[in-house]
Amino acid sequence: MSKTHSRAVVLVLLMLAASASPLAFTAKADSTIVLSVDSSHMILTPGESVNLSLVIENNGSSIETYSVESSTTGLSNVWSATPTAATVSNVLPTYNATTTIVVQLLESATPSDNGMFTLFVNETDGVATSTIDVYVSVAVVYHPSIDASDVGDNGLLAIQPGQSVDLQLPVSNLGSVTDSYLLSVQEEPDLSGWWTNYTSNNSGSNTTSSLPSWSMSVSDVLIFGNSYTSQNGLSSMVEEMLRSAGSPSNTSDFTAGGKTLAGHWSDVNTSASAQNLSLATGVWDTVVLQDQSQIPGFLRSNSNWIASKNGSVELADRVDTEGGSTMLMMTWGRRSGDATNPILFSNYTVMQDRLEQGYIDYRDNISSQTSADIYIAPVGLAFKHIHDSIIASGGNPQSPTSTFYGLYSSDGSHPSTSGSYLAACVLFSALTGDSPVGLTDNTTMDAALRLTLQQTAAEVVFNGSSEYDYPWETSGAIQSMNQHSAFPPGWEVRWLDDQIEDLSAQNQESSTLRITIPSDALPGTTGVRLHAGSLMGNLSTSTLIVIDVQATYGLQVDFLASTDDFIPGEQTNTTLSITNQGTTESTYSHSLSVLSGPCTVALLTAETTFAIDEVASIPFAVDVGSNGNIGDVCSVRIINTLSEDSSVSFVRDFSFEVDRKVAFTVQGPSGAMLLTPGLEETLEVRVFNTGSETETFSLQIVSNASAHIALTLDTASSVTVASGQSATWTLSALAASGSLGLNERTVSVTHDSLQTLNTTLPFDVQPVLELELSGTLDGRIVVQPGQTSSIDIVIENVGTANVSLTTFTISGLPGGVSAELSDVSSITLASGELYVSQLNVTASAAVTARSDSLMIRLVSNAPDSLLPLELQVIDRSLAQLNANTNQAIAGPSTITNVTIEVTNIGTMQDTFLLSLESGESSTYFELSLSQTSVVLGVGQSETVVLGVRESSTGAPETGLPINIQVTSTLDSDAIDFVLITLFSMDAGADLTILVNDDSSVAGGTIDGTVSVTNTGNSADQFSISAVGLTCTLAESVTLSPGASSSPLPWTCDVSEDALAGTNAFSLRVVSSARSDYVYSEVATYNVEASWDSTSVVSISVDATSLDVPYMGGSSTSVTVTNLANIDITGRLTLLGVGDGVFDIQWNNTAGEKTNLFSLSPGASEIFVVRLNAISTQATSAELKVRALVQVDGSSVDAESSVIDVDLAGKAQPPEGITILGIEIGGDATFKIMAAGYVLFALALLVIKYRSPSSKPISEEDEEEEEEAEEEKEYALGPNECRMDSNRRITCPSCEARLAVPGGNDPPFRFSCPTCESNIRVVEYGSAPKF
Repeated sequence: MSKTHSRAVVLVLLMLAASASPLAFTAKADSTIVLSVDSSHMILTPGESVNLSLVIENNGSSIETYSVESSTTGLSNVWSATPTAATVSNVLPTYNATTTIVVQLLESATPSDNGMFTLFVNETDGVATSTIDVYVSVAVVYHPSIDASDVGDNGLLAIQPGQSVDLQLPVSNLGSVTDSYLLSVQEEPDLSGWWTNYTSNNSGSNTTSSLPSWSMSVSDVLIFGNSYTSQNGLSSMVEEMLRSAGSPSNTSDFTAGGKTLAGHWSDVNTSASAQNLSLATGVWDTVVLQDQSQIPGFLRSNSNWIASKNGSVELADRVDTEGGSTMLMMTWGRRSGDATNPILFSNYTVMQDRLEQGYIDYRDNISSQTSADIYIAPVGLAFKHIHDSIIASGGNPQSPTSTFYGLYSSDGSHPSTSGSYLAACVLFSALTGDSPVGLTDNTTMDAALRLTLQQTAAEVVFNGSSEYDYPWETSGAIQSMNQHSAFPPGWEVRWLDDQIEDLSAQNQESSTLRITIPSDALPGTTGVRLHAGSLMGNLSTSTLIVIDVQATYGLQVDFLASTDDFIPGEQTNTTLSITNQGTTESTYSHSLSVLSGPCTVALLTAETTFAIDEVASIPFAVDVGSNGNIGDVCSVRIINTLSEDSSVSFVRDFSFEVDRKVAFTVQGPSGAMLLTPGLEETLEVRVFNTGSETETFSLQIVSNASAHIALTLDTASSVTVASGQSATWTLSALAASGSLGLNERTVSVTHDSLQTLNTTLPFDVQPVLELELSGTLDGRIVVQPGQTSSIDIVIENVGTANVSLTTFTISGLPGGVSAELSDVSSITLASGELYVSQLNVTASAAVTARSDSLMIRLVSNAPDSLLPLELQVIDRSLAQLNANTNQAIAGPSTITNVTIEVTNIGTMQDTFLLSLESGESSTYFELSLSQTSVVLGVGQSETVVLGVRESSTGAPETGLPINIQVTSTLDSDAIDFVLITLFSMDAGADLTILVNDDSSVAGGTIDGTVSVTNTGNSADQFSISAVGLTCTLAESVTLSPGASSSPLPWTCDVSEDALAGTNAFSLRVVSSARSDYVYSEVATYNVEASWDSTSVVSISVDATSLDVPYMGGSSTSVTVTNLANIDITGRLTLLGVGDGVFDIQWNNTAGEKTNLFSLSPGASEIFVVRLNAISTQATSAELKVRALVQVDGSSVDAESSVIDVDLAGKAQPPEGITILGIEIGGDATFKIMAAGYVLFALALLVIKYRSPSSKPISEEDEEEEEEAEEEKEYALGPNECRMDSNRRITCPSCEARLAVPGGNDPPFRFSCPTCESNIRVVEYGSAPKF
């Protein structure tokens, strides 16, 4: 297009020249013939014919006839000028006549055919001749034209889904000048935009077939990835696609296997690394980041995910620093999920969804933490699009023949060549905004598969989720300008070469229009308007073609019911599954025929209408002949014919085998079989063969570990049974002891085809009545004379029914021995239940030692139960111990005694030994017995004393047991013991303090009562004392455990120097038993504030006399002491006669500029006050320090002694005056001044007595004069001012009008907030006061 601009300029100049040419036409005339035309310059459009009027004026003196001729010599033959009349007759003198010249221009004319023709007018009878020249020009005409008449059937193009065609359409210049054209689809081309771009580029070239503006900047792409990108050379694929689209791109990559984004960042962040140096060159327009295949889908708390997220942020920030953009390449889920992470990635869909969200989260983190341009190339979504499309069409994406399956290599994770090609297509579209459909490349791939992958990438990028944006969207174009967005999804209709340059008039060139229809396009027509725009004429023409997407027909027929039973002699209803794989709803008729085999078939539905992708079940019936044998094959053919076009049909052959009929029933005993526990019974189970063949059946007993019925197979487990016959198995059944009621066992009968029937066998176990008695282990009952002995007799119902007990009987008792058995007449025992009864045997004291056999009989509704026992009567040697307490509390200071009585309760005199088992208690207690043996006759007693004293602390709070045992020396087994628990003494106390009057002045008293409670576990004496005050109260009190004393009075003295406010003291008790136990209780009391308003503070001044030099200053220290017993606050001022001549400054000992103090009772603070002279006159002042004190809600003042201050003035000249050059001394001067005053007084008297006498002065006048005297204003000193009635003053330094702070009455000082000068405010009409 480099010549277009220059040619346009030349053309415009020619047009201007042509428009000016009428000014230069030539006429050669005889004076008697005057010629003129209505247009001396004619501009015609090629193919146009125009009439020119020629006026002939007869300027002669006679009537004339004229011949008219035209001459086109030198004029292009595309022009013709033909007079409509060869002669013009009878033109009177001075008159004129008009004739018409027809001017024609052929359609092939161009501006180069411009020129002139000449008209000749001659007198037919004379020699006079006149001529006139007429200029003619070819009009500039712009007329682009696209001829689509040869497309299809006169512009109607029939195309199949999935087909892509390139149409060569002639584009003609039907205008009159050379022109350049822009071609577009559906919308007129943007001619003004083209010229604007041309002007801004100023390059003489402007081609819209180049890549969009953003893609033109994608000349260099760097990829950080791993084996997912290195496999099949993804980087090279992308470079080839970019270059085939016209972008001079270079690509490079860093793709180590298993590399993560964190690892890539580590490389980039390493100085002098190849990755770092590559980025630092700044040549990469776009950097693509691809993470390890699993990490983006991990949980966000996973350390690997966090590392990759951080790596992506760092990498994007670095890329942005180098001037590039970042694009994340979303990877794909593994074909069958991830077996190493079965919970996170259970299948492909779950893994793909988690990966997608992971890359979105990477992007969002980069956006929020950096200013980088960040985008996502959704490669994983392209994989998902193919996966979901297969499912939507009823297919199986996991089938090895599916397109989705073929995207992966054999490991189901890495991409195959087609998978990498799909990734490259997505990257191409995401980077450029251009469709990859129709791109050429060097991959050896099936053309249909290549087109499918290209269309998938375009669909996902251009029509996918709004979640993603792309860099080219910000440049104002989403797709190429010659591809219109109104087409159905997946369509591509665009000019491959959308610009024609310098097409001369009446010539033509061919341009390629690519039309690609997706394989799932629905049938129907779509109008496509093709536009051609003239860049020179700024106009467009268009033509219309119609794309007629043809319907495709396809049926998938599946026989999925081959497992149905096809039995000889029987009819089976089954179905065929037919799926409409075409692109339109269609109606098919069905015909079914048997190709071979002993079967007949009949359709139950003759015709079916299918929606797109609809799956329909076609029922049909199969009759297998009775002569059919097992294993025979029936082959069947179904023909499905399109109802509206019988030429379209689909044939499908399928087959099935003839089956045998396997059928049988199993029968057990009728009703429940009665069983008695422990008694075996037999039963039969029968099988009936209702099938078509002789079959073998086997029986198995289904195991049941919890069953109460034991089954045993007594015959062989397998039987062979002819068709229609039966066979039996014999089994034995045995009920377990204790079982009762209905029980079930299951047997399983199995055919050799593994067909199984389970049969439940019911059993009814009958109840059993049975009791069992048990007594002592050795079968004896031993009793001593005069004693009673007892044993337990256990009754157990070992049967399976309830048993009602009646009574016990006993036989074999000797004389002097009686027995008593529990009453059991009301007892009923359920099966397995126990009841414990008691047998009590009593022997009189006179019975001697002997042995006898006893028999216990239990009578009930069950058979009687017997229990034999041996009775033994033996002599008795035994002592009995009785303690006066079962616990003892011992302390370290005293011994606690426990009295134990030993009694001989045997039948003979005996010596008894006493022993003490102390165990752990000996660690903490000292134990002693008063005696360790006693001799006692029958019935005699003796007392033994146990002594206990605590020897060590730390005994458990729960106590420690000791065992005192007495043993007969005649029978070492005859023992008795008593258990005593020892406790350590615990001291404890509680105090209850009551204050009668809790308020007192310092030096006063407070009083009240105190009660002491013994919270320990033993009696104790407590000493009582006070802490914090001197008190009078009881010294001690003795209390039992838990007891409280009566209120004990106390009186305490409050110290003379006690501080006002709340104070505290405590009362405490100390245990006498445990001297380390101390308990205190705190009581509070209030000391009233006491102070004398005349002596709240003392003020002492270090120097009572100060000399202040001229314009200088002097200081002294002031000590303020709090004399009250309460905290005070206040401020110090310095005032008095003459204080206005000083600037007074206060500082505390911390160096702070302040006159405020806050003192606790008895505390002092030292201030330094400085007086700086602000007057140049010598003067003296008497000043006092005043403290304005706030104490206990009241205000009081205190003053110091007077401070005499002398202020030195400026040095003065000698005393006296000089009059007329004569110096008079001080004394003389004084005398002269005195004489002057006398003379002045005399003059006043003369004036007074010479004036008219006035009336006497009344008392009222005298009072008024006195009031006026009182109201006389005294002169103000430096920095002094007076307060008016509105409590306002005027600052003497800056003249600011100020409001006086409330609560201040003159005289006082304060600082001006405007100029910060120190002002002294004095009273109206009074002398200054302190």
